[in-house]
Parts: sequence; structure tokens; C-alpha cells
Amino acid sequence: SASLVGSEMCIRDSMYIYGEKIVLRALENEDNEMLLNLINDPKTEELLGGSSWPVSESDQRKWLERQEINASTLRCIIAIKEDLKNAIGTVILGEIDQKNGTGHIHIKMKQGNVRGKGYGTDAVKTMVKYAFDELRLHCVYANIISYNDVSVRLFERCGFQREGVLRDRIYKGGRYVDELSYSIINQ
Repeated sequence: SASLVGSEMCIRDSMYIYGEKIVLRALENEDNEMLLNLINDPKTEELLGGSSWPVSESDQRKWLERQEINASTLRCIIAIKEDLKNAIGTVILGEIDQKNGTGHIHIKMKQGNVRGKGYGTDAVKTMVKYAFDELRLHCVYANIISYNDVSVRLFERCGFQREGVLRDRIYKGGRYVDELSYSIINQ
């Protein structure tokens, strides 16, 4: 572990990756209810690409039990620093490609009073810092549904640059919508 110096450093201490306001930690059984609420939340689903359907508590518990550490996906719970058991969302670095030095980042925050307080920004910056400094990735990228203005602002605030538009890439609400491609390069 290293010493924490503002937001410029990201440290790893056993199972924790520290940001300024948040801690990224491994998924635990106690997170099952929050994860279930996130996946079944229609407002959250509307803002994300991919398919989704209702998930039962039993299926969510089985999914969580099957999760294993692998070299291509880092799934973390976002917890408030003062209360590590208080799970407020997830941040995932997936499709990690060590040869090419790339990874795809996703973030989901639960609804309510945790939004708008900088936790999401801190979580993305912390994961990107970890990806660059510890995993030695060169590029982290995100794909954002075109009407998800909150995510666009979040990733731009974190230094991501828009690379392009993937036309009619996502089917939502009976129509095709564009997906925006963003990335940040380790300079």
C-alpha cells in the first residue's frame, strides 16, 4: 500500500481501493439487496445499454455466489469512506485486455440521496487511476446511451473525451438510439 496524497494517488489496501470520498471494495453477500435493487430499477435500466429483465432475489444471490476473480473483469462496490458497509453503487472495469492495455468502464449508482455528491466522479477517477497505475492499462473507454446526459457530464468531468457515435446501437423504448463512445488515455 502507498500513502494517500489527495486525488492524485490511488491506494490499494488489502481488499480496498481508496478515493477521496469513496472506497472501492469487493462484492459481499450483504450487497445482494442493493445489487438486486439496482438491476431491477427501471430508471437505471432506461439509461443503460444492453438487455435486462426482472431478476429474482434467488437468482441474484446465485449470481453473486458464482462470481470469481478473473483477469478480464474487476467488479467493485462503491462504498462511502466513512461506512464501508454502505454500498451505494457499482463500478466495473471489464473487457480488460492486457496486451493492448485497454478496459471498458461501467458505473451504476443507486437512486436517492447519494447522487449529486461527487461519489460517482470519485469512483470513476479512482477506478481509472487504479487501471493506469496498478493494471498498467493505457486506455479506459466507456459507451454511453446518447440521452444519458448525467453520464456524459460525469465522464467528461473525469477527463474522458468523446471519440464518436455508434449509430442506432441500442434498442430502448421501441426505438433505436445512438451510443456515444468516450475514452481516456494514460498520458
